[in-house]
Amino acid sequence: MNFGEILSKIESKMVSSYVNGTLKEDTLNFKKFVLENKNIGSLIHLYTELDKNQGLDKETADLFISESVRQIEKLLSQSNFNNLLKWTQSVVCENQYQTIDNLVYVSPTTILESVESRKILISNLIQKTNVKESINLPIETIFNIAGKQLENYIQNLDESSKKDLSKVLMTEDTQLSVEFEDLKNKTVDALRKISSDDELTQNKLNETIEQVSQDNYSKINYVRLYNLFNNLN
Repeated sequence: MNFGEILSKIESKMVSSYVNGTLKEDTLNFKKFVLENKNIGSLIHLYTELDKNQGLDKETADLFISESVRQIEKLLSQSNFNNLLKWTQSVVCENQYQTIDNLVYVSPTTILESVESRKILISNLIQKTNVKESINLPIETIFNIAGKQLENYIQNLDESSKKDLSKVLMTEDTQLSVEFEDLKNKTVDALRKISSDDELTQNKLNETIEQVSQDNYSKINYVRLYNLFNNLN
């Protein structure tokens, strides 16, 4: 199995783990099979960096791709994926990194695909990071995200948002806990900019602000806050 497929399965596993109530177990497995395995962690880093919009010039993007693929090939030859394959064997999903795989696993019969994939990656890498436009989020959705009803919301995320969510779930607590307080303050500020003429709705908004203000750090609370904040801005 190509590594792009494995990474897609890992991301899908982490996102579904919240809905399935297996976040704690899957986080421990991720730590064991990825964070504590230097080669696997490096492969994930290289794949995700190639998948980003980075605002590079065309020449730098081309060189970046070549060096990244070289390092990926080296790491692949030194890595064992048995544990990852066993952990994610039940996951069925599309390969979200097929374009990168086309460059890494090139053969005489797939040269044209490799060339086209390089063009796509260069085009992506030269784009600047997208800045989200403000979203007029339905008030019911705000309450659902701020509360404990994330299941349906997560299931309806697009693939890009699922990738963002999986990266949050795959980040160590030490880093997330540092970001949590800042994210909480920003979310409260964003909520305070929302107003409603309906008294009941406004009261509910005030309750949501109070709830967010009092939240303590946990990975689940970070996920909830992350999704709420990124839909408010």
